[in-house]
Amino acid sequence: MKKILTLALAVMALCHATAQTYDFVVPHDGSFREALDAANTRTDTTQRYRIFVMQGEYVIPTRGTTTGGDGKEYGDPRCYLKAPNTSIIGENREKTVLMNTVPAPTWDNGFGRANPLEGIGRGDVLIIEKEAHNTYIQDITMRSGMGDKTGRNIVLHDRSDLTICKNICIWGYQDTYVSNNQEGRFYFEGGVIRGRTDYICGKGDVVYNGVTFQQCDRGGYLAVPSVPRKYGYVMLNCYIKSETPDVTYYMGRPWGKGTPRAVWINTKVDASPITKDKRGYNGWADMSGGWPALFTEYNTMLTSGERLDLTGRRTIFTDREGIHHSNAPQLTEKEASVYTIENVMQPSEAWNPVALAKDAAAVSNVQYAKGILTWTASPDASFYAVCKNGKVIGFTQQTSYKPKGVKKSDRFTVRPANAMGGLANAIGGLSK
Repeated sequence: MKKILTLALAVMALCHATAQTYDFVVPHDGSFREALDAANTRTDTTQRYRIFVMQGEYVIPTRGTTTGGDGKEYGDPRCYLKAPNTSIIGENREKTVLMNTVPAPTWDNGFGRANPLEGIGRGDVLIIEKEAHNTYIQDITMRSGMGDKTGRNIVLHDRSDLTICKNICIWGYQDTYVSNNQEGRFYFEGGVIRGRTDYICGKGDVVYNGVTFQQCDRGGYLAVPSVPRKYGYVMLNCYIKSETPDVTYYMGRPWGKGTPRAVWINTKVDASPITKDKRGYNGWADMSGGWPALFTEYNTMLTSGERLDLTGRRTIFTDREGIHHSNAPQLTEKEASVYTIENVMQPSEAWNPVALAKDAAAVSNVQYAKGILTWTASPDASFYAVCKNGKVIGFTQQTSYKPKGVKKSDRFTVRPANAMGGLANAIGGLSK
């Protein structure tokens, strides 16, 4: 592991030596769609392309048309990332929000009132295509314009491989996040994923490291994996947050027959999952006659610190033919120790999600004098974002910056960027 980390840091050091600042800044250089266009059509995709989105609320207009489930034509709300080695960096997760534009929910899809563009791949906010490997997303919120209870309102749909999402918020209701590559590896660090039904679902191996799952409404389903690469969905040190006091939910349900794998380790919950419904289910539910390869937990506890009793968790799933399939719903400490980020993600010299997502070290000695802002360099920063009163005003590879229109009350801060373009927290001081 030390050798892998050393090689990864060497690659990052090379990135530091060649990195520019951001290639496209939204909205200064254009819209979010135009930023993706620039990334998708660039000639050299071996070099990282960094998109920065200034804080603000952006409603993404449609482009072209698409046919709805009702047979009518609508503006196409989907955005696509098609090129590899692309970063999408928001200025501030809570204050940088992207939302797509969709029609009103006027269609009856057989389950009630629905959006005519509901469904996986039909009205998604962002689709990362198969060829767009090594995508990095940080500090941004993406919301579905469809709203709750209007069908499957996918926010992030990832068909690629080696994706890193750090401190992002994806806000939907059903199928919020879809991992759609059986051979894919996807890594989430921190952030919030919100929904009610099947709101993390799909293929491949995904590590959710310290993610907050914001569960809304009653009777929901959380993790719904399908076919794994090897380990499936692995939730490490996560938090299941009840959006309202009346929330009820299952830990998940199987999307597939004998393939789904979901592992919860060291989970904190506001409320225990449904422990016994009218069918006798405990913690896990059914889906379309499927059954898991493994649905299991270790050390699940309430936020109060009380450890949940897992002895009643579901051990048998019955398919539509009445055949029983066994499940081992509890891990021992030794079994749980296998599910590390290193084992599941299998990092290499070119891709180590933990190392790549690591913040650059903070700058020090920030000073403003005689119209010049200066600071002592971060040893591993690619470049710096300069902020005035909490907002980014510019970028530089130097350790000095000359701001304009300075007032005595202004406060300047400096945020170093890592090799992927992700910004660390600000360090700064008052102007003089």
